[in-house]
Amino acid sequence: MRRIPTFLLLMAAAGACKPDVGRAPSLIVGPEILAIKGEPAEVSPGTSATYSFLMAAPGGTVTETQGAWDVCKLPKPPAESNSVASACVTGAPGMDIGTTFAASVPSDACSLFGPNTPSPKPGEPSLRPRDPDVTGGYYVPVRLLVDDGLGETLRAFEFERIFCGLSGAPLTAIQEYNKTYQKNSNPALQGLGLVDSTGMLVDLLGGAATVRGDATITLMASANPDSAEAFPVYDSVSQMLKQDVETLRLSWFASDGKFENDRTNADATSLVATNTWTAPQVGEPTIIPLWVVLRDSRGGTDFVSTSLTVVP
Repeated sequence: MRRIPTFLLLMAAAGACKPDVGRAPSLIVGPEILAIKGEPAEVSPGTSATYSFLMAAPGGTVTETQGAWDVCKLPKPPAESNSVASACVTGAPGMDIGTTFAASVPSDACSLFGPNTPSPKPGEPSLRPRDPDVTGGYYVPVRLLVDDGLGETLRAFEFERIFCGLSGAPLTAIQEYNKTYQKNSNPALQGLGLVDSTGMLVDLLGGAATVRGDATITLMASANPDSAEAFPVYDSVSQMLKQDVETLRLSWFASDGKFENDRTNADATSLVATNTWTAPQVGEPTIIPLWVVLRDSRGGTDFVSTSLTVVP
């Protein structure tokens, strides 16, 4: 998998679970890691975060599964095009085993993965600093390896955002940035429901709802009002700071049926996203697991799981 929005990478080319040809990314046909969440979503070098993950299977959310975790400390060589260094992808499993993982970001993370010029190895040329993403962010890869129970290893990366300050800007812009920038917090899904035939919203987080086979329903997910945070971004053309607001994107998954869209954006004002899902035809009442992953444009993540009961 990668179902990337920049921050989570599942390396299909490096041994992760490969999707069936033509399968919609939203359809879960086997064990799959859908998301990793770091808390907090952004840290300073040398400080710690705690990670948890969402793993799905056709029968529902996989709980109590332990994985092997580690923090990548090798920057990606300029000649490599992947999001992380190949050595981080193929290296031996981490020694920390568990359903969650607490670890410190390297104290030199802004040199390894950020704007500070890293020290070259003896006899090698100097390396250039890393470029930020469009939000001005830099990220440390955190790797997770999980046995899927079917003889395969699922591999996923969370990209932990690190605060490295502003580099390559006038002193006045750097001073203003340091005064106004707030580290990113994870967004939060506060509601998930379906709109019934009367136009009423049925809460799916409080319990399963029942729908008819082959019916097309509207699903609605809403984020907490604080989920879309404002932040300054440096514009190198004007050499000034500009205020931006995070965009929120949702990824939808189910073990059967069909979504109209695999991913949707939340409305910038209401922070609500809608999607439609067509239920499969069934011969008897069938429980269909459903998952929603919310991500903001600075690397924050949240996720929820529920189910729908489909009847003939």
